[in-house]
Amino acid sequence: MNEQLLNEDQRDALQEICNVGMGKAAAALAKLLGAFVTLSVPGIRLVSIDQLRDALTSQDDGQLPPVRQAFQSDISGETIVLFGRDGRRELQQLMGYDVGNTDAEVEMLCDIANLLVGACVRSVFEQLGRRICFSGPTLLPLAAESNDGLLLNGRWALALLLEIHFTLEKGGFGARMVMMLPDAAIEGMKHALNQFLESF
Repeated sequence: MNEQLLNEDQRDALQEICNVGMGKAAAALAKLLGAFVTLSVPGIRLVSIDQLRDALTSQDDGQLPPVRQAFQSDISGETIVLFGRDGRRELQQLMGYDVGNTDAEVEMLCDIANLLVGACVRSVFEQLGRRICFSGPTLLPLAAESNDGLLLNGRWALALLLEIHFTLEKGGFGARMVMMLPDAAIEGMKHALNQFLESF
């Protein structure tokens, strides 16, 4: 695997673009919840199929079901939002859902994922001058072996993994959003980043 598929300028540009996108996502989440949201610096790395599987399944036992959402443009890919197990009761209360209601919890997770993905990924693509559309959010099975159907479908031999952590200051609830571009879309992303850099 060639770690130089993105050159330094392209990687720096993508980092800055993602910083803006995740800021918008955090602001939207904070507004929805009326709570302060802290962010990590986005992690950007090329991963193999095994590394991708590890990144998506290296969570503590008892985690909430991850939520998948695809996006389509001339650069298409998928996002997965992974939720920590702590703070779910506080989050349900903040959002006005019935605490302990399984259906309400599923709806809450999909709503949060849809908000984070919509704000962050849309911002990234807008900055790159692209229009984008999204599929509806769906739950993924918790079992790692069940995820193989997604990860081993031929698209993910190599992926560009953008990883962002969101955490509520109070209540302990955290979410990790992973945006995945398959091998076929990485060339499109490089081209878009070059256009972005040439615009300055």
